[in-house]
Amino acid sequence: MIAEVNGNNLYYNKLGQGEPLLLLHGHHFDGGMFAQIIAPLALYYTVYVLDMRGHGLSEGEIAQHYQTEVADIATFIKKMGIKGCYCFGFDAGGLVAMMLASQDSSAFKKLMVAGVFVNGNGIRPYHYLTEGCLRFLQLNRDSRVELTESYLSVDALKAITIPTYCVVGEKDWVKVDHVRWYSQLIPQGQLLIMPRQKHNSYAVKSFKLLDLMKNFFRDEN
Repeated sequence: MIAEVNGNNLYYNKLGQGEPLLLLHGHHFDGGMFAQIIAPLALYYTVYVLDMRGHGLSEGEIAQHYQTEVADIATFIKKMGIKGCYCFGFDAGGLVAMMLASQDSSAFKKLMVAGVFVNGNGIRPYHYLTEGCLRFLQLNRDSRVELTESYLSVDALKAITIPTYCVVGEKDWVKVDHVRWYSQLIPQGQLLIMPRQKHNSYAVKSFKLLDLMKNFFRDEN
């Protein structure tokens, strides 16, 4: 399916019935990273999987600023009529969702993020070396955005008022202590460390988060 969003035709997949759940991929990926869990989640939710601009089947250039993607997500959920949906975001998709949640408390009902760093202190040094080389050689715009944006301030983190589940792999290049730090700043933040998992291993084309997502997004009202 195609939705016109801020001047670009963005591709999305919609499957299932029930409360809306939006899945946001990370940089260097597209909605295909959720291939294993879309159908199982669709038994419980109406699942929306969006390819961000310049990724997957979506048109446009890859965004040079995270705020551009924040605006795209805000427009998309408004067009779909799903404001107040559940949301899961991985890597940059999680950061963009956190930014939107800090700017608009009504955007999501609950938020789960995985593999997200909110400033440069959250990255292990070896990742700077690999991503820094890509940025220097200008081979990948996603890498340049990761290392040049200012991300989320302490005040912005405190402004995320919805229940927020912050997940990180034990062996992730995102520092566990960093995720612990920002999860404690979010008023309803929770932390989960995935044992023995690296950055992509538990989230990309994996079932490992399926039960966690179903349990967290369960409506307790």
